[in-house]
Amino acid sequence: MIYQLKITMLDIEPPIWRRVLVDGQRSLDDLHVYIQIAMGWTNTHDHEFRIGDTRYGLYDPEFDDLGEDVQEEEMFTLEQVAPFVGVEFLYEYDFGDSWKHQVKVEAIEEAEEEEFKPVCLAGERSCPPEDVGGVSGYEEFLEALADSDHPEHSSTVDWIGGKFDPEYYPIDNVNKYLAEFDIDAFYDSIVDTSYTYRQGQYLAFIHYYTKVNGIPPAHADIQRYFGVTAPSVNSMLKRLEEQGFIARVARRPRSIRVLIDQSNLPELE
Repeated sequence: MIYQLKITMLDIEPPIWRRVLVDGQRSLDDLHVYIQIAMGWTNTHDHEFRIGDTRYGLYDPEFDDLGEDVQEEEMFTLEQVAPFVGVEFLYEYDFGDSWKHQVKVEAIEEAEEEEFKPVCLAGERSCPPEDVGGVSGYEEFLEALADSDHPEHSSTVDWIGGKFDPEYYPIDNVNKYLAEFDIDAFYDSIVDTSYTYRQGQYLAFIHYYTKVNGIPPAHADIQRYFGVTAPSVNSMLKRLEEQGFIARVARRPRSIRVLIDQSNLPELE
């Protein structure tokens, strides 16, 4: 099914909005990427969806859990969480600036093509610059930019790198980008090539446990050492395996093997 969505930034007047068509079978993490492209964001901050009483986000291996009421967004499709016309939900981007977007399902139609590329049908006004300071910061930014006598005019022009037209929305450029965009290649391009602090501690523990005991640790050993839940261990190991930091034999306990040279591992704290 093809979904027509209207995405409107909240608390800004006149409104900044986009109307897009997307495949309802796409996961919420795919929808996040398409919203970023349509709006004009750069995908450099955290985000989450709030649909009904449920929050959906991206698992971060730096932390143990998303939280009891937060679901992994890649596990849910748009069709699953918003099955009817008229459903509205919230998409928040950058928890610091707190850009809130209302997403409304305006229409649902049968797909005419087996593989559907997202399309932006309409939109108005430019996306605010990243890290401008939220709604209030954006208002101050526009005020300083428009007034050559403003004490912060020159520094604002330098910060934005020249001209900025808040009324401009390059819909043709956006649609050209969406038509050529390969989301699978995009995910491949952002696979982590280095580990986080928390990941490094897991890798170091697995390495030293194996060296001392002659066998790799069981999931329960990791759980006890870090004082975390079993789902947290499972999620971390899954992510480490996806990033090529460890290897495991399916359905064989104590088969974790660290693929990083010892010299590149951190000290276990």
